[in-house]
Amino acid sequence: MIFLDSSVIIAYKNADDINHKKAVDIFQKLNTGEYGIGLISEFVFSEVTTVLALRRSMEAAKEVGNILLEAREIEIMEASEVFERSWDIFTNQENTALSFVDASNLACMEIRKIRKIATFDKDFRRISSVEVVNG
Repeated sequence: MIFLDSSVIIAYKNADDINHKKAVDIFQKLNTGEYGIGLISEFVFSEVTTVLALRRSMEAAKEVGNILLEAREIEIMEASEVFERSWDIFTNQENTALSFVDASNLACMEIRKIRKIATFDKDFRRISSVEVVNG
């Protein structure tokens, strides 16, 4: 299993993104089963659809949202399952400046015992318990 950060999903949808080709490579590997099932949280879903609606269009946000909801290769973890642990991680940071959504990514990974995260967010490279996959 691999956790999918919003940065990878957004880059996949945006052909002009500097990381688009890397995101395509990640999703091809996901589709072939190389990473197993991809996991996102409701927080990531919210972030992806909001950013796409603001930067691209509401149609792009709806299209990606529907794909995420219907994809057999992707599981969506409920926010209620990770909220308390996310808040704990967020409020107890010492050497990082993770957003709440990024803290929730770590909480999801911790709860599901996932080590790999597909992301272009450099903050995750500072976390020793995480293996960053970025294409």
